Amino acid sequence: MKKQKYRVSFLSDVVLPSSSNTEGNITQLDFIAGTNFLGMVAKHYDTFENSFEVFHSGAVRFGDASLEVDGKETYKMPTSFFHKKLDNTKIYNHHNIKDFSKFIQLKQKREGYITADLKECFIDFVYAQKSAYDIKKRTSKESGMYGYKAIKSGTNWLFDVTMQESIDGTKIKNILEQSTQLGKSKSAQYGKIKIEFLHEQNSTQQKEESLKNVIVYAKSRLALIDNEGNSTLNLQYLCEGLKQENIDDAKSQIRTSTFTPYNTKRQTKDYERVCINKGSVIVLKQISHEQLHELQNGIGAYLSEGFGEVLINPPFLAKDEIKFEIDNAQTTKKKIAITTHLAQFLNMQKETQHEKLEIAKRVDTFAKTHEALYNNIKPSQWGNIRSICTQSHANYQEQIIEYISNGVKKWQPNQINTFANSMESVTFTKLLAIKMGKTAQKGNTHE
Repeated sequence: MKKQKYRVSFLSDVVLPSSSNTEGNITQLDFIAGTNFLGMVAKHYDTFENSFEVFHSGAVRFGDASLEVDGKETYKMPTSFFHKKLDNTKIYNHHNIKDFSKFIQLKQKREGYITADLKECFIDFVYAQKSAYDIKKRTSKESGMYGYKAIKSGTNWLFDVTMQESIDGTKIKNILEQSTQLGKSKSAQYGKIKIEFLHEQNSTQQKEESLKNVIVYAKSRLALIDNEGNSTLNLQYLCEGLKQENIDDAKSQIRTSTFTPYNTKRQTKDYERVCINKGSVIVLKQISHEQLHELQNGIGAYLSEGFGEVLINPPFLAKDEIKFEIDNAQTTKKKIAITTHLAQFLNMQKETQHEKLEIAKRVDTFAKTHEALYNNIKPSQWGNIRSICTQSHANYQEQIIEYISNGVKKWQPNQINTFANSMESVTFTKLLAIKMGKTAQKGNTHE
């Protein structure tokens, strides 16, 4: 098997709902499911000569993307991590606790990610309240308020595409690198991404571990299937021949969920899936070498969509006690964690106002510094620049440069270059046009 490593960079906020529902309190994923990358490539299904082998044989697996921190891969917080209630300075691995009587009450860690060197990290979410638009009345639609909780722009992620040696991964690589959108509401302000190919390497098999006690960490979601082909949560279906006596239920910690995927190609929902969540920890006893290899090669169904990937006896589950490394920024973020939608909305409004204030300061500085340079520019021209910013967010810079460089009232080269270099964002440019227009209007009035 060979493995292609990719990085996903969020160029805008991205909405990743955990279900296909459009109403109710919709929860958000804190990872990018491998189905997203499979879908990007599957759009070009008909252009593959070996489409069945690529998409249906299991020869190609599109892994989930996990948060990248300091250039390192991260892992969903293991469900075996517990701490004393009201004291999270020390973490205990549940399956390694010998005497529970020394604890009054233990609380499970459920949020966040960890790096291999046990640095705790969290995902930045932002919340925005919006209103649907009434085309006929040209106003906000009544009873049309809705909100989006999105993962913040600037976040980086890592994912793998694993394939058999017989598969030529060049076409898959090219398609992924050309994909620029992800998640929900891509036609609005969300979903702009960049996918970057990092390198390709041979997929290495994990070292053979002691079979007396095997700790299985769910790196991705697991979808188990029973002998009749139905979804199940029975851990005996982790691999062939596993029996109840091989499963240490007392030491295992799993979390589960259900979801119904939507198939865009067929315009319908698929069957509901019952899943063991990422981060779950399962302790097995006295399994065979064949069963161990089966676990390492992937568990359950939907392997091509990122399901079924596990780690066997990872180092962070071997320790009895753990102390996280948390930098100052993460500590502050943890202390002021915001959970409710109202609080998220108000915090987002505060950040937006602060950003606008900073932009306004830069606009004022530019206007005062270059007032003499633009004293011959009419208010009507500034008004036209403002209109371009309002109507053409995507290519406003090109349109403005085209406008001020041509025609009877074209600008001088130094005016064009100075203004072109200042256009840091559409908001800045629009506010600058308003500011300069008012200044020009005052100058005309004094004359």
